[in-house]
Parts: sequence; structure tokens; C-alpha cells
Amino acid sequence: MSLRHNDQLVVRSLQPGRRRRELMLWLLAVALGFALGFSLGTGFFDRAVVDNHRMAKEIDDLRKRDRDLRQQFANVDLAAKVDKHSLEEVRKLVTSLQLQLATNEEELRLYRNLLQDGGGETGLQIGELTLKALPDGQGVAYRAIIQQKASQLKSVKINIKVELEGFRNGIRETLGLDQLDSHVASSPIAVKLKYFHMLEGVLTLPEGYEPRAMRVSVWKTGASANPVERRFDWHVDEI
Repeated sequence: MSLRHNDQLVVRSLQPGRRRRELMLWLLAVALGFALGFSLGTGFFDRAVVDNHRMAKEIDDLRKRDRDLRQQFANVDLAAKVDKHSLEEVRKLVTSLQLQLATNEEELRLYRNLLQDGGGETGLQIGELTLKALPDGQGVAYRAIIQQKASQLKSVKINIKVELEGFRNGIRETLGLDQLDSHVASSPIAVKLKYFHMLEGVLTLPEGYEPRAMRVSVWKTGASANPVERRFDWHVDEI
């Protein structure tokens, strides 16, 4: 077999060093890529860990602030309730002291009247009637003094009758003390008297009832004389 004139034979020389360099460059590129990826991944992971720790700390701080605010609110609410309770107790104490003061003043006037010298009427007498509205719609406190004047005082049994005159639904209606004061079981009231008797209590008016006057009657048990009677217009003072 013969070669034609145009055919050329190409001879390539074998270069093992070059292929080794290419392989090393390829391995180096792979290593650099892996190192770069690892470095970037480690950086992202570190930042994520740091961010996670920071967020966890912020959450703990917010929870602590929430607990502190809740505690402050509870303290303020408790203080407000205590102040309100204290003010209510002080108000009740002042009201009680005012009532006691009024009672003492009235008793003092009564004793002065009993110790006064001179003439005047003798027998059973009905002192002034006082009516005072209790707070918070608790009723009307009443007080009247029944006393005995005589040259020689001795204990006597008397009867006291109290009636309230007024209107309900436009109709005149008279109510006894046993219908108005829960502590009075029956009317008239039987008591023993030597110097004086203080008639007092709390009236609870029926709904829709319009009082006009109170009538107080007193007489000795078994006596034939007419009862002593006084009628007082309805006038309620504020405490």
C-alpha cells in the first residue's frame, strides 16, 4: 500500500507533565471552591447563631419587662383598692362620730333641762323629734326624748305610740312604727321610765310612700288621763 502525495502524517509528541499540571489545577480549583463554600457557609451559620442568641435575649428582656409591667399594674390596682377601702372606712367612722356627737349633745341638753330649778309643767313630756337621712339610702334615723317631771320621781310604766302620716298613690295612709322599724315588734311600745327614755331607731319607708308628719303619743299604763301627744312635720336633715 502506498501513500498518496497529499496525505500527511501528523505526529504528536506525548507531554505527561502538561496533563499533570491540568489535573493539579483542576484539583486546586475544586479545593478552592470547596474552601470558599465552606467559608461562606460557616459565616452564614455563625451569623445565624449570633442572630438567634440576640433574638433569644431580646425575647427574654421583653418577657421580663412584661412581668415587671404586670407587677406594677397589680401594685397600683391593689393600692387603689386599699385607698378606696380606707376612704370608705374613714367616711363610716366620721359618720358614726357625727351621730355619736349629736346624741351626746342631745343627752347633755336633756340633763341640763332635768337639773334646771323652777316650776313648769309636770308629768310626761315629749321632747323634740330629730330625723336624719343615713348615707347610701340606708333609711332615716329618728330620735325623740320622753321624760317625766315631778316633785318626787318614781319609776312608772308607760306606753309609746308612733305613727307616720302620709300618702301613697294619692291615698292617705297612716303607718305604725312596727311597720317602719324592723327592730320594733309591736306598737305601742311598753317601757319603764323614771327620768327619761330615748326613743330611737331607723325608719325604712315603703316604695312610693310620701310622708307628711309623725305623731308621738305617750301615756302611763293603767292611767285614766288622756295621753300626751305631739305632732311633728316631716323634715329630714342630712348628716
